[in-house]
Amino acid sequence: MSTSIFSARLARWLPFALMAVSALLLLHHGAEVIAVLRHGAGRAALTPDFRTYLCGAGDLTAPYDICHDAEYVSGFVYPPPALIYFHLLSRLTIDTAFTIHLLVCLAGLGAASWLLLRMVAVPRRAGVVALLAALAIAPIGTSLAAGQVNILLMTSAVAGIWFAGRNRPGLAGLSIALGFWLKIYPGLVPVLFLTRERWRSAAATIAAAGLIALLGLIWASPSLYAQYVLQVLPHAQGYTMPGVAHSLAGMAAHVQAGGGRPVQHFVPIGEGVQLASRLLLALGLLAAFLHGVVTRGKRPLDSLNLLLCVTLVAAPNAWGYHYAMIFPAIFAALARELAAPRRWGLPLVLGCWLALVIPAWSDLPQPLADVALLNVAFHGRYALVALALAGAILAEAAREAASSPARRGDMAGLSFTAP
Repeated sequence: MSTSIFSARLARWLPFALMAVSALLLLHHGAEVIAVLRHGAGRAALTPDFRTYLCGAGDLTAPYDICHDAEYVSGFVYPPPALIYFHLLSRLTIDTAFTIHLLVCLAGLGAASWLLLRMVAVPRRAGVVALLAALAIAPIGTSLAAGQVNILLMTSAVAGIWFAGRNRPGLAGLSIALGFWLKIYPGLVPVLFLTRERWRSAAATIAAAGLIALLGLIWASPSLYAQYVLQVLPHAQGYTMPGVAHSLAGMAAHVQAGGGRPVQHFVPIGEGVQLASRLLLALGLLAAFLHGVVTRGKRPLDSLNLLLCVTLVAAPNAWGYHYAMIFPAIFAALARELAAPRRWGLPLVLGCWLALVIPAWSDLPQPLADVALLNVAFHGRYALVALALAGAILAEAAREAASSPARRGDMAGLSFTAP
């Protein structure tokens, strides 16, 4: 059988295979959510964080509780403005609160999916298949079933990029600011707005974030802002779980622990690893900004995906459900490979997707788990996927820049400014 015939058959049957597998995985997502609803969100194994957030937010005067054993942060862990959302939910029964939060997350996921389909220029079939496959990754199902907020953070970032690209800085700023005051991560996105064409979106983000912070003073005292910035965040950044956190810090701690079974409690992060994580984050921010420069803002979703991928790896406590934020990156990569498969690109992206559909808590069979290096890589696979996707984005941008002398010449005349 010739290579061309094999490639033609692969291009023909691969979408059907992906849709079939994705459908089964989506059924599994649904089964997880139904199991939580049937068992009760107040008792389900996947919802302890959700219960803790509601419990902490129920007391607007003291939602944060830093444990005295100097090991971890418990209680409410989100910024003070987010208190109002969780406080209102805490006034309801736990099952009602979970259902409402689930519907909010599903609405956000639907909105993000619609925007992504419009932002990635591929044939409709490739886009639909890629969307189904991206929805099927384990972090999406876990985030929904556990009552987490990471889908909303991803939606905030995607909406911000969408509105900024359509010269609607007010909506772009509001989208990012809402995500930022829910859980910090989207606050890095304005780095992509620090250009002459997008500075209004950066300014709008700052203004919206300031306004929301002022409104938050209605229910959150200034001391809570100080406690969050000076105590909660620094404390949380100093600890990780070896083999549980899908991050540079989690993998390094896993190596230090011997590479065996994941450690189900927090351990301090070494100063060297903390420094390396911060350096990786700084390089990721710079790379995302420069990606927008090199591509002249014509591939904003790729710039965002690069930023999100590196941010997840650099965060010390990037749990499996945090990787719901990799949804736009794996979608874009799958859509483009399905539309125009490449010899190296398609296997890489399919490998990344297969790694993401395996739930975060999975373990290798014992003979393989005994190989420390393999075990560390497996339990840090989401972080490795994020690095692989980030590398592919950078490689594609470099290839396009190298193949376009006119673009290289135009770069000298570009100027950039911060608001």
